[in-house]
Amino acid sequence: MLDENKSLEMLEGFQSHYNYDTRYMKDMLKFAPSAYEKFEAFLPMASHVNESPKEVIYVSKIASMQNEDCSACLQLNVDMAVEAGVSKEVISEVVFNEGKNLPTNLKDVYDFTIAVAKNIQVPEELYAKMNEKYSKEIMMEIALGIASTKVFPAIKRVLNDDVSCSLIQVKVN
Repeated sequence: MLDENKSLEMLEGFQSHYNYDTRYMKDMLKFAPSAYEKFEAFLPMASHVNESPKEVIYVSKIASMQNEDCSACLQLNVDMAVEAGVSKEVISEVVFNEGKNLPTNLKDVYDFTIAVAKNIQVPEELYAKMNEKYSKEIMMEIALGIASTKVFPAIKRVLNDDVSCSLIQVKVN
């Protein structure tokens, strides 16, 4: 059973911690609590990491989010990556340089993610490299990360709340 007060408290804490506009989630909680309850149950999927190295998961999430979003959710993922200890050089390379100078293993993750996010055929040799380098569990975590980046911008667009996504200059602090 959904505890609306606890959910609102969680959203306010998240907004305060990340300086991220949670208005669309608060509106969902207020106007469609049963929909919000399902959305809240989805949130652990969006942040699930068990085995993936932090650089791998955040290169994938940031690259995918950059493909889906105008900036606000991308900035959130950048902030989360910095908070997780991913080097600012790696993050900047993904955000500002299309991953061109990433180490080979991370460049592969970047290229793989972009192909999946854009629904482009992933070259067989890239699939082979990814599956050779990363376990099935890590590949599943990458899959969940990519899939989850599509949800937030889609909800905001449907609710006509993508004005909160107005283009911003992404910062790697």
